[in-house]
Amino acid sequence: MSSTNSVPIDTSRPFQLDRTGLRGRSVRLGPALDEILERHDYPEPVAKALGELVMLAAALAGELKFNGSFSLQVRGEGPVTMMVADCTNAGILRGYAAFGEAVPPQATTIGELCGKGILAVTLDQSAVGGETQQGIVELEGATLTDCMLTYFQRSQQIRTGMRFAVSREGGSWSGGGIVVQALPEIGGKAVLRNDDEDDWRRAMVLLGTVTPEELLGPEPDVDTVLHRLFHEEEVRVYPTLALAHGCRCSAERFAAILRGFSPEEVEEMRQPDRSISATCQFCSRTYRFRAEEVDAIETGVRH
Repeated sequence: MSSTNSVPIDTSRPFQLDRTGLRGRSVRLGPALDEILERHDYPEPVAKALGELVMLAAALAGELKFNGSFSLQVRGEGPVTMMVADCTNAGILRGYAAFGEAVPPQATTIGELCGKGILAVTLDQSAVGGETQQGIVELEGATLTDCMLTYFQRSQQIRTGMRFAVSREGGSWSGGGIVVQALPEIGGKAVLRNDDEDDWRRAMVLLGTVTPEELLGPEPDVDTVLHRLFHEEEVRVYPTLALAHGCRCSAERFAAILRGFSPEEVEEMRQPDRSISATCQFCSRTYRFRAEEVDAIETGVRH
């Protein structure tokens, strides 16, 4: 594989190790991640953890063939009560975290931030008439990457290796990561040829040598890093998927949510002028429904 030093930031680069059949993705995020994290006044440990969750969502969604959204949601009993990151099949990313006032400023582990909790993995294709699939694993390990590895080991039984880095240099957030997996081929046959454990161990040793600086870039280029790591494994890269920040909120979506409440609950939400305002947790945009619009929604609720 030759490197052209031209892979842009905010992309996912699929690759395959031809010698063993292992597959993976290399992801780098810059402006997209910075926009997600800078929309809210997150303490740095919260922003860094949410950045890791966004990186995981972007990297793992890239392997799936779906029409909808792939989401990761953390729910905990600690200072950070919830984190959500999702990625659509078109590469549109968003993320959000909810936290209390007592976030430890020096927190470095997911346990310190979230305490006891769970990580939910959801593939939602309901908008196009498809199924919604979900898996759940307890928060175990120092990082969200550790928790995700536990999910693949216990729930999916897919051998997976991951390295991620998230940093705020020069006032802007960026992230990078590489995922390598032994994924089944069509028909369920294991990818690793001859079930050679040495191949898997060698790939993990090589992955373990990647540095945060290489993951984050912008130099060296993604393809240069992959070639440095896996040239003896005959790495082959595929076209990149562009990634971008975006939100799917709309007045219609919030109106649909209001219709899910009872008339009494709708009345409790009204402001003194009988209007209702709703703010999107992801992008902070506020939607205001005038009194007559709320009346129309209530009429729909009653019927």
